[in-house]
Amino acid sequence: MRVTALLACTLTLTACERGGPSGSPADSSAAPPSSAPPVTWTAPSVAAPAPTPSASAAPSAAPAAASAEPPDAGAADAAPLADPSRLTLDRSAVQGGLLRAKLDGKLRKMNFPGHRAVVSDEGDFLIAFGRNAPKQEKITITFEDGQVLERVFDVEQRTFETDKIDNLPKDMVELDMPTRVKLTQAEQKLDAIRKKYTKKTCFKEAFIWPSKGKVTSRYGQPRLLNGTDGGIHWGVDIAVPVGTPVRAPACGTVVFAEKNLPLSGDTLIIDHGQGLTSTFIHLNGFAAKVGDEVKQGQTVARVGMTGRTNGAHLDWRMNFFEVRIDPELLVSGDK
Repeated sequence: MRVTALLACTLTLTACERGGPSGSPADSSAAPPSSAPPVTWTAPSVAAPAPTPSASAAPSAAPAAASAEPPDAGAADAAPLADPSRLTLDRSAVQGGLLRAKLDGKLRKMNFPGHRAVVSDEGDFLIAFGRNAPKQEKITITFEDGQVLERVFDVEQRTFETDKIDNLPKDMVELDMPTRVKLTQAEQKLDAIRKKYTKKTCFKEAFIWPSKGKVTSRYGQPRLLNGTDGGIHWGVDIAVPVGTPVRAPACGTVVFAEKNLPLSGDTLIIDHGQGLTSTFIHLNGFAAKVGDEVKQGQTVARVGMTGRTNGAHLDWRMNFFEVRIDPELLVSGDK
């Protein structure tokens, strides 16, 4: 079967620690990305989700999606082995990392427990490893010509330093009930956004820093707020003054820009394609609107202190569908 196919935080805000919402649904006036499920592979013991119909059956619709197919017993032993060079990767696997992958040949099926991907007509796709990815993960690829390729990823394990912040006001640590309700509603909207994807391949270009300044908090750090569990910090905090331009780290489409989200404040998300997004929170207004196609380096917003924060900074987060990844692993150059 042919598959076609994101503080001045010296003291930080609750949204940073608790993985608060990164935005809201795209404005209905913009052309929506596909809501069809991507080519998805899940552990055999987990039932695959029911496919969602694509918004359009026209040729211009997003890549056709296919359900996971469990590997046939003994199929890898009986099938001819593919040359390992038919799968190329741009880097090694690491917790919180993203790999750019490319297939030499058309894909028939893939078995990759716990992962999902969108494979383009040219064979390009992304692989994300979460913060707690195990030491080894195996992918099995069957090409249209019947050849089978197996690749075991040795995932580099990381140590994340605990960030302890004391003497915070109580309301920055404990959320009241109205805020919790609003936060839950915002997270549900975000979940819907993460299921959407486009055919863009902006991830092919090297990413740049959206703002340059001192990194005050990093991806994956456990937080202790006033001695209590504050969750995990999922972004990279860059200490810069209010009004500093926020530039697109890669090309893409602005899929939403909304003010006054609970905890996150003014929030903007850029879709880089195939399920990869960048999220910017605590902003002070926007320089781009939903539906805008942006180029790398283009100003899309300004740094602010909105939401729950006690210092001006940019909090940059990246997602590959539901997997939170480390933006620092994708950028090059001075901060």
